[in-house]
Amino acid sequence: MKRNIPLYIDIAFCVLLLPSMLFLLPIERWYQNNTLFVSLFIIWLYTVYFLFRHLVVPMLLQGGRRAVIGLCLLVAATVVTYFLTQYHITPSWPRPRHMEQMPQIPHPTSHGHLPRPRHVFRLSGMLQQAVWFLYVLVAAFGSAVALLTVLSRQILERQKVEFEKNRAELALYKAQINPHFLFNTLNTLYGLLLTDQEKAERAFMQFADMMKYMYQNTDREQIPLNTEIEYIEQYIELERNRMGEHTHVSFSHPSDMGEAQIAPMLLITFVENAFKFGVSSHDESEITISAEMKDGTLHFHTDNTIMRHGDGKGIGLENCRKRLELLYPGRHRLETRESDGRYIVNLEITL
Repeated sequence: MKRNIPLYIDIAFCVLLLPSMLFLLPIERWYQNNTLFVSLFIIWLYTVYFLFRHLVVPMLLQGGRRAVIGLCLLVAATVVTYFLTQYHITPSWPRPRHMEQMPQIPHPTSHGHLPRPRHVFRLSGMLQQAVWFLYVLVAAFGSAVALLTVLSRQILERQKVEFEKNRAELALYKAQINPHFLFNTLNTLYGLLLTDQEKAERAFMQFADMMKYMYQNTDREQIPLNTEIEYIEQYIELERNRMGEHTHVSFSHPSDMGEAQIAPMLLITFVENAFKFGVSSHDESEITISAEMKDGTLHFHTDNTIMRHGDGKGIGLENCRKRLELLYPGRHRLETRESDGRYIVNLEITL
């Protein structure tokens, strides 16, 4: 639709704007007296518009040899318009009845030439002003449309480049998610194999379901929020297999999150982080996770006891921040903080 706007402007100019400007002048009377000249002048005005719209201004903006060609076209158009202003229209309105039988005896000038009637000079001056006025107006309008077209094209190209850049970054971040998730989950499974083989078997089944989800959805731009919530529940159940009685986990959310869509594998990063740094086999720890929708905005919250600190080299949270900036610019708010030995995440996304 946006690409067709210049075409619509061209049609509006040809069909509406230029005819309206012409009818502001006594064009009908001029046409009756000098049909050929007026017809050529109207054709010239359309030529001027498209000349400036498609050649003069684009060439001047490109610079170099093409700018010289554009300048030459500008000069040529002005010269042609000047020659048009030298044309004189002789009116043919009827003479008064009392003058019909009187002969017209022109008086020669001092140079021996017959003078042009005064009313012809006045009309010629009006015509010259009209020709220059319409030429400047049409050239200015054509130049403005050309500038807007070039500017809009540059904006679209810049947006396309930015879009491709963001798309490449998102692909990179998605590529980082899978190994990160696999490493953490395989760590959990390895621990279960050493401690409880029965739990390990159930955990492998859950792990298979999660892998199926991951490879079915990570290539998609959006998935239902309900699907993402179910995935988080499966991940929590998998983690419960390796948690001792000292860690307490709660996950609260509505049974149905509606029709909302969200980027896949986005919320799981915060859940992984809570389990990675909030689980203890000896000391009491607590992990609280909640999700709810209010007026089209997702409110996601995690709160975990800090049992250990990271080394600052993880890619999880930083990856998630960048994905949020690319996917939901101006539509999200992420707050992370430490308070009284707890790590708190508050995320709001307008979906």
